[in-house]
Amino acid sequence: MKRLYYHLGFSLLVTLAALWVVLTKPVNFGLDLKGGIEIILYPEVEKALKTQYEKYAQSLSELLEREGYPVVDYRADENGIVLELLEVPPKEKVTRLLREHFGDLFEFEVEGNLLKVRMTEKALKRFRETLISKTIEVLRKRVDSLGVAQAIVTKLGEKYVYIALPGVLDVEKAKAIVGKTAKLELLLVLDFGPDKERLLWEAKELKHAKVLPGEDGNWYLVQYPPVVTGDDLADAYPTTDEMGRPAVGFTLTPEAARRFAEFTEKNVGKPMAIVLDGRVVSAPVIRSRISDRGIITGHFTTEEVKNLVVVLKGGALPTDLKIEEIRVIGPMLGEAAIKQGIMAFVGGVILLTLILLWRYKVAGLTATLAVFHNALLLWAGLALLGATLTLPGIAGVILNMGIAVDSNVLIFERVKEELRKGAPLLRAIELGYRRALSAIVDAHVTLLVAALILSQFDAGPVKGFAVVLAIGTIASFFSNVYMSKVLLDFVARRRWLKFSI
Repeated sequence: MKRLYYHLGFSLLVTLAALWVVLTKPVNFGLDLKGGIEIILYPEVEKALKTQYEKYAQSLSELLEREGYPVVDYRADENGIVLELLEVPPKEKVTRLLREHFGDLFEFEVEGNLLKVRMTEKALKRFRETLISKTIEVLRKRVDSLGVAQAIVTKLGEKYVYIALPGVLDVEKAKAIVGKTAKLELLLVLDFGPDKERLLWEAKELKHAKVLPGEDGNWYLVQYPPVVTGDDLADAYPTTDEMGRPAVGFTLTPEAARRFAEFTEKNVGKPMAIVLDGRVVSAPVIRSRISDRGIITGHFTTEEVKNLVVVLKGGALPTDLKIEEIRVIGPMLGEAAIKQGIMAFVGGVILLTLILLWRYKVAGLTATLAVFHNALLLWAGLALLGATLTLPGIAGVILNMGIAVDSNVLIFERVKEELRKGAPLLRAIELGYRRALSAIVDAHVTLLVAALILSQFDAGPVKGFAVVLAIGTIASFFSNVYMSKVLLDFVARRRWLKFSI
């Protein structure tokens, strides 16, 4: 009895701890219960490929010129690079140059004085995977900055990104935060004005220059590469400009600050373009040396500044995103689902309790207590881990109740077998548990493996079900094997227990 009281005390401590967790840590509800927005996005790989090929084209052009093979012209698109040379190097030399400087990145072919270069299939696959991963990473940072609890940002299939924002119902704000590329660049302005054709003519005469549209109606001839990009930001925050209008302040990383200080010192008196997503939002004149901080001015509203701070902190997306589907789920649907889930849970508990009491009397009461204890541990586990309860998760909770009862029924039937063989009650309980244990362990391990497999799926509701199944399986083993035996031993020693055999 002394040892039994120790076990009862331990079970009570676990129960009190679980109650404390349930009362102090709320469980997060998923999109289907809380309402919100879900978005399916397509990262435009083709645009990213074109940009990447343009960078490689410039590097290849410089490499060939250094080797004594002047490049007359080159063009790049999403399919590869075509370089026009006065004289194409021998194939062996091209192979050696590409291998030395780019590894196994490229494959090529020669047609007359044209050298056609493109990424290998392996490199293209790696590029696409990296692009998706980077997109997900940036979007996660943005969503976290919004403060959305238990948002989901994950890969969907091979080409898409899925986002779920529980509790967010403002579609336009979601689009502004999620879909904005937020590519920030600070560049030296070489010339500007309303005449785009004149500037394009000037750009042809210069290397590393582009013509970009401005928010003020002018066109700007700017020098590439940029001295600072969004990747160089250490922080971004709302502020105001000299006129008191909303603006975005930023600070730079130490390395970028050194580079920016040298650039501004060398170009005092010249305009510098602040470019967001390929458009010049402002072009202030550099009045003095600037090191680690600055502001982005423009015709911003306060809300636009807040959104821009969020996206700049998250970093620039590696490419544009196309919204394939956006769906708003109202909270009323979630409330109805919760009510139905509670009704199903209560109905299931009542039905199970009646069946257990009818079939096993006092032993059925211990099983019912174990089932309630299992539900308590499951809920505490969800709260403690910060897991998200979804509608399939509620189904998992109800399924877990059935699993819990199944374990008790198996044990009770084993106990009855031992009683029929003539074993005393306490001995029959001991043997019944021992002989049922292997089957119970096998069942619980199988469920854990199934939960692990389901957790690998990208779909949020499937993962929610998997989490509930995993936590419930562990809770079931504790409640319906350990605690149930402690309670059964207690009522047996008190002579309250009788089995009809």
